[in-house]
Amino acid sequence: MRSTVGTLERLIRRLWGLPTGRGFYADHPSRPNAKRVPGYLEIVNGATTLMRRDTWADVEAAEATKYEMSAPPSSKAGPREYERRLAHDFDVHSRENIINSTSGGGAYEGVDDCQMSVSLAEDVWHLLTVDMSLQRLLALEIVLEFSFMLISSVLLCVIAVCEGNTLDSEMMNQKLLLSLTTVRISSDSIYGWQERAPSTKPEVAMLALLGWAHWLLLSVAGAVIVARALKPLQQVVFAPDCVYNDEFLSIRMMILRRHVILYDLQVRIQAFAGGEIMDLPLSTGTTGYARWTGVFPLTMKHNIDENSPITKKGMDKITNIAVTVTAIDSDGKPVYAVAEYYNPRGWIAGRPEFQGWFAKKACYPRMLRGRFGDQFRFFKVPNDSGMRHPSMPETTQQATVNEPVTGPPVFLLDFDNFHVVHNEPDADSPV
Repeated sequence: MRSTVGTLERLIRRLWGLPTGRGFYADHPSRPNAKRVPGYLEIVNGATTLMRRDTWADVEAAEATKYEMSAPPSSKAGPREYERRLAHDFDVHSRENIINSTSGGGAYEGVDDCQMSVSLAEDVWHLLTVDMSLQRLLALEIVLEFSFMLISSVLLCVIAVCEGNTLDSEMMNQKLLLSLTTVRISSDSIYGWQERAPSTKPEVAMLALLGWAHWLLLSVAGAVIVARALKPLQQVVFAPDCVYNDEFLSIRMMILRRHVILYDLQVRIQAFAGGEIMDLPLSTGTTGYARWTGVFPLTMKHNIDENSPITKKGMDKITNIAVTVTAIDSDGKPVYAVAEYYNPRGWIAGRPEFQGWFAKKACYPRMLRGRFGDQFRFFKVPNDSGMRHPSMPETTQQATVNEPVTGPPVFLLDFDNFHVVHNEPDADSPV
């Protein structure tokens, strides 16, 4: 099974102390250098069991059969409805302009669309602190710095020429070094001290102006960096697809970092059909949860009964479902998250613009008929052979009786199962 993490990224993560392990625990995680092996999880006799294999190639071959779509594509199947995901595809929920690209709308027009603005300065600030990607922001800062140096040296050369000096390569070199010193990228200690003609009054005035302008540039850049740093971190991720059957609509979410705890977690689920917006209350009868930890994935369910808008409207009429989550993390910072799922047989997913948006990319977030794959197992005792069920072909060792417990109970999450959905065949049902 090919890793989704490159060698360089794995090295950087290891240097920063971030998780880099691969495989399933065969020894208790509390043990130093606990052994991890290739494998996958399967429910055997009601218990989540680790199915070990010799290599990841064997795991991939076994999973290809295990997760084979149980429902063959029907004549009314939507685009890419039965496509199997190969990765978590968390970025599919960050494409917030899907509807605009599908409908062809969302752009301003008129006699003067610049009137749709509070002020130019605020628009530019919003672009720098919200819309512009971090890579483009850093590239812009580098370009501005070097452009400032070049323009400064040109202005100093112009002043020197106006004062009667000859424009040559030596003078241009001196003014460039003086410009670099002005923006504090170089100093006499770097280039070596040497005597130079004292600056004239016009040059002193220009250097003071350039120093102030560069200070202003750095102040704005620092303010932009602070504004970007204060944006809430992404603490949760949603499964790339949601699932439904005759009883429930299920949406799965997980906290990214296991030490983070979410408080006062509020959930809102809505369905969209032909311009109509319908609230889908949680099956718990509440609007959220008092607290949630990173130990378990959170599966939010909506009852599909006679009172459900989905039953009244019909699943075929539902084009997309959106879920929003707000909470406070354990550091007191706000947490916001949103996910949107599309009906593969709805008119939005059938649009050529929508399909073109995801062409040769990860499959769009879908509403699938089925159930989620199992995701965690309970590891009780170090070297617990009970995790390996006797039905496993390579297992001959039985569970050890009265083995002393030397480590804490641990729930092990199979993050690779976060994108696994077991499809169900089409059937006559209210949904």
